[in-house]
Amino acid sequence: MLPLSSPTVLVSAPELLVIAFAFITLLGDAWFVLVGLSVLYWIGPRYVDDARTVAAVCVGFATLGLAAVLAFKSATAIPRPAMTPVDPAGLPPVIGSFVAGEIESDGFTFPSGHATAATVVYGGLGLLLSVGRKRLRYLLAASLIVLISLSRVVLEVHYPRDIIAGMVLGSLLIAVGLAVGRSNDRLHPDRLFALGGVASVVGLGVALQGGHAEEVLQAAIGIGTAIGGVLTWRAFGDRLVAAPPVSLPLAVVGLAVAGGLWIAGYAGVLPAVGAVAASAAAVGIILLLPLAAERRKKSGKTETVEA
Repeated sequence: MLPLSSPTVLVSAPELLVIAFAFITLLGDAWFVLVGLSVLYWIGPRYVDDARTVAAVCVGFATLGLAAVLAFKSATAIPRPAMTPVDPAGLPPVIGSFVAGEIESDGFTFPSGHATAATVVYGGLGLLLSVGRKRLRYLLAASLIVLISLSRVVLEVHYPRDIIAGMVLGSLLIAVGLAVGRSNDRLHPDRLFALGGVASVVGLGVALQGGHAEEVLQAAIGIGTAIGGVLTWRAFGDRLVAAPPVSLPLAVVGLAVAGGLWIAGYAGVLPAVGAVAASAAAVGIILLLPLAAERRKKSGKTETVEA
């Protein structure tokens, strides 16, 4: 009899753990958070009455959180851990490319931006959305925050102190943000955007003083996002809340245009002033898209009446 050959193990258990946490850390990536909040803002009102206002507030929270992290990272300038949990080249090509992107360790480490963003965004959604049972929302939000934060240590791009600091910072920002952005049980997204703008200006000053070019660009994007959010919501806030949900095709177009502007800013193809303008336009497109849906809806009704 021929000996039976043992099956080839493509991915070891430690590698599988890293891959799993790479997908978890994806939930805290800036682009994923932005896309998720945009979809909630556009389509959420179809299912949850306060989805649009809460989503806008959480975009403001994200701006504030990233600006605060930027300021602290520029001030401390502590390098990331000089380690990698796995060699992406040893993984299947598609998975290896994905993992390589998630364990990239450029920039500074303290505090964790993922832990801060997860806390302000998912914590904000859990606290503010009026869907489901409150206890279940809190549990889900806390689980996401802990898992996303833990993933940064498993992927060896942060130290434990970084994620603890990020969660503490995010919690403080939620408390400050709600104190500023909520009055008489009403949420004011423009106030959160303004607060994020102030934090971004502080971050810009710290980054300039430290000579950190990448952080200067990120601060410029934060300032632009804040400007676009404040101006748009103050001019059209009530109409935006009352506007209908956005259709899927229109949402895809809006995401492509707004995303392209943000990518141009992050890619460094624009100077700092250009990054401010591009990010302001991007958030303006996201916030104003429901008015385009409203116009299309009215046009459809007019055509029906005329017919």
